[in-house]
Amino acid sequence: NLAEYPTEKLEGKKIAILGYGNIGRALARIAKAFDMNVAIYARPAHRDNILAEGYEYADSPAAAAKGADVLSVHLGLGKQDSATGKFANAGFVGRDVLSALNDRAVLLNYDRGELVDVAALDEALSSGKVRHAAIDADVFKTADGVTGPMQPYLSLLPKHAGKLELLPHAAADTDHPTRVAGAKQAVDQIVDAIRNRLVANPKGDLPDGY
Repeated sequence: NLAEYPTEKLEGKKIAILGYGNIGRALARIAKAFDMNVAIYARPAHRDNILAEGYEYADSPAAAAKGADVLSVHLGLGKQDSATGKFANAGFVGRDVLSALNDRAVLLNYDRGELVDVAALDEALSSGKVRHAAIDADVFKTADGVTGPMQPYLSLLPKHAGKLELLPHAAADTDHPTRVAGAKQAVDQIVDAIRNRLVANPKGDLPDGY
């Protein structure tokens, strides 16, 4: 039903990708195949590779987002502050980044919910700066209610119905082999910690001997 769901050409549109890990690189290749203009914000160490692959390198998130029609986030949470518990990249996509986008842009955050400043997103959706946002984040239901990175977004749903898509961090849950591989990885890491005192992806300090 093209009257209700009109299509739109991607050719010539600009996509800003924040982060240049495996997913950021894969998305850049897909966008380039659709003849989109690709701007990437990443650490300076990636600059030469980004330019060699035919993309624009941006030295700040706002520079990448300037004039972009789509913004996609792939940064990870960064380090956690042991005193406050806050991650380094929390709120990374704020007013400065969102205001640099073209009007009626699309925001994709299938990374971590904390990366987007929810108040800034509320303003951008209200003003029309962002016409649609898709957020994939963890949500937990407890005896005290709903918690987790998705929780702050829930209050936006009544106000921005039809403009906000929320998924319970299910973007990577694609098929049975993927889930099996994830479960095996978890078991392997637990065995490594018990038998070999090797800890993968540590958060915080490790006891002596690990």
